[in-house]
Amino acid sequence: MAVLNEGAGFSAPLWKFFEDILAIPHGSGNEAALVEYIRQFARKRNLSVRVDNAGNVVINKPASPGYEAHPPVVMQSHMDMVCEKNDGTVHDFTADPIRPRIDGDWLKAEGTTLGADNGIGVAAALAVLDDPDLRHPDLEALFTVDEETGLNGALALTPELIKGRRLINLDSEEDGVFYFGCAGGRNTSGSITPAFGVPLEGSRQVRLRVEGLSGGHSGGEIHRRLGNAVQLAALVLCSADADSTEIVSLRGGGKHNAIPREAEIVLAIAPKDLPRLKKAASAVEKNAWKLYTDDKPAQILIEELEDKPSRILKDGMQIIRGLLAMPHGAQEMSTLVPGMVETSTNLAAVTMDDQKLYVLTSQRSAAGYKRDIISLKVKAQLELMGCTAEYESEYPSWEPNPDSPLLRFAADVYRDVRGKEPLLTAVHAGLECGVIADRISGMDMVSFGPDLEGAHSPDERVSISSTEAFWLFLTELLARL
Repeated sequence: MAVLNEGAGFSAPLWKFFEDILAIPHGSGNEAALVEYIRQFARKRNLSVRVDNAGNVVINKPASPGYEAHPPVVMQSHMDMVCEKNDGTVHDFTADPIRPRIDGDWLKAEGTTLGADNGIGVAAALAVLDDPDLRHPDLEALFTVDEETGLNGALALTPELIKGRRLINLDSEEDGVFYFGCAGGRNTSGSITPAFGVPLEGSRQVRLRVEGLSGGHSGGEIHRRLGNAVQLAALVLCSADADSTEIVSLRGGGKHNAIPREAEIVLAIAPKDLPRLKKAASAVEKNAWKLYTDDKPAQILIEELEDKPSRILKDGMQIIRGLLAMPHGAQEMSTLVPGMVETSTNLAAVTMDDQKLYVLTSQRSAAGYKRDIISLKVKAQLELMGCTAEYESEYPSWEPNPDSPLLRFAADVYRDVRGKEPLLTAVHAGLECGVIADRISGMDMVSFGPDLEGAHSPDERVSISSTEAFWLFLTELLARL
């Protein structure tokens, strides 16, 4: 690939490992090749390596001379990536390498997610393990699987897998920010076997598309003014308020932890109502940039199709109205951690096959009972739409601990190395630290990383200069620990 070379500002040794990772397919549930790469990495360097039944990998590196008496440190990151691509991008995430490109100080991918979340963390840990001259106590590098679909690798951890009780999580996305807590969450999904009917006589088949939005992480970016493509599509139809509108099919979004950036509804409508639909689409597109000031301009396209509709969903507009009314976004701010979202919900995806319609949502909160309340509200809304609703993929929060000794030590080192004050806070995203603390008692943890934007979307990008600084800080922190 030879894109990440030193001449382009890539001097930190982690980049060569990140470039290797980009060439290995490693979407959630498809990490076997990356697991084998990491296993072979350890064996070539005569490092102890273990793989548990879930596929999580632990590599041990003995302490540097003079550091043997110090308590061990765990470096933790996850191996899987979110696999998202723009419509029109030809890419097979099970076989094709990620194609990186440089844009100023940013590293991006060509029309897909980059996988810097959390490939940069994995690469950093491998670079530490690879360098015989770095100073550090006894190290354990823990690489988990299937984080993005519900922290499933972490949920499978057993206490005997690691001995260290000081853990550095390398899965954060803001330079100079140290996290000491995170939200817990669950997914709430709904499904319905719809009744089908015959469209009204003389109806035209039309495709409504919403595209151009940024999407984004449903934890770290849910507080931003970002559009939800599914709800914007529903807003167009409800705004048009045409009696002849009938729904043929609908789809939008994808992953539970990504805000939907694209949606498509195929509908049947009387020719006389087409102007109303187009007028509503134009108005929503015009006003979306006022509503979603952190987003790119939405593009709402109306395309008349030649094919005549053969069947429609009998209760299609009831489902559309339900999607529009579905709770979405930040629900409450934290009183413990200023500026942090405490509770949120994400209307993540709607899909159809020949038999059923599916709706996927996810809820997060630093307070377990508030997560339960917003989950109940979403479940009630799904049931009002006629869906059967259920809870899935539940995981615990990492209770904020601003008095963590590891946090305070890391902050002191940051001040010395970077010459500025770090931000100590908690994060609304679901980090594996919450699960690890729940599974393994006595853990003292901190999470940090470089600047990374647009995670879980094809706009994902990581700052080159901030990653270089992240690497220098990580190695100095390990030396002082």
